[in-house]
Amino acid sequence: MRLRSLALVACVAGLAALAAVAYAALPQGNLVQNPGGEAGPGQTNIGNVGAVNFIPPGWEWSTVPEKEAGFVAAQYGAHPYYPSKAVSAQIGGGKNFLWAGYPLQRSVASQAIDVSSAAAEIDAGGVKACVSGYLGSLKRNPDSSIQLALELLSEDGAKLAQVAVPAVRGATLAETTLLRRAAQRTAPRGTRQLRVVLTAQRPVSGGAIYGYADNVSVGLTSGSCEPVLTVKCVKKALVAEVTPSSVAKTQRVRFAVKGGARTKQASDARAPYTARFTMDGLTGRLAVTAVVQQAGSGPVTLTKKSRRC
Repeated sequence: MRLRSLALVACVAGLAALAAVAYAALPQGNLVQNPGGEAGPGQTNIGNVGAVNFIPPGWEWSTVPEKEAGFVAAQYGAHPYYPSKAVSAQIGGGKNFLWAGYPLQRSVASQAIDVSSAAAEIDAGGVKACVSGYLGSLKRNPDSSIQLALELLSEDGAKLAQVAVPAVRGATLAETTLLRRAAQRTAPRGTRQLRVVLTAQRPVSGGAIYGYADNVSVGLTSGSCEPVLTVKCVKKALVAEVTPSSVAKTQRVRFAVKGGARTKQASDARAPYTARFTMDGLTGRLAVTAVVQQAGSGPVTLTKKSRRC
């Protein structure tokens, strides 16, 4: 009987180990190489001279170079038409960003990502493909737009599905900046590769394409692609909590609650990421904000409305 019990324990332990191995096969974190062009030098002028020297490592250029160009790395604040260093500080952009500025109609940059190690989990269903990034353009520029998309491919490269984030158009921007965009979808069975694609374009050839990108992020998860903010009342105090993304590592959450003329603030650098606010000095309907600082993919701002507690 003792031998049978030991065998049963060993069997259960073996199954648990197999399950752990299967779960570990799901790649962790941001799968994009050089997501903001930090690896390598950044261009400092608006012209094209020597631009090929600034092709960001990890990114592939267009496959039809006679019609399309690719993105280069450029330095924040190095030219009046570039996003400023202040923009970089706001989004955790570092020194460089990705710029599509060639005098053609279209610039394309892409990366292929092998996820065949996660085949068992993907084919079992429920794995989400997450894509996000900061996209931008020159303010009030009617000609330029930029799009970020993620293609989900089979082992032989056939496209099984695609998910795209909302495009950013210069014509809608009151300032030269980058805005965070994100999207997700369930990975179809048979997905073995991901291809992340940046596309910037303008209606006609002849001028630079003012499409900017930074902090491009791609991940696979069986959890949540994006952090989630919840708000509740506990003993006449408002408690805000952020559940982190399963893809990006959360470094810190900065909370704020505004009610009437007063704003209260707090921050938390350890999970569970929470803040507690008393109601003294807060009036009317409350606006709760959480800025989630994420490693490698930039900050995410979450907002909710709440009644007073």
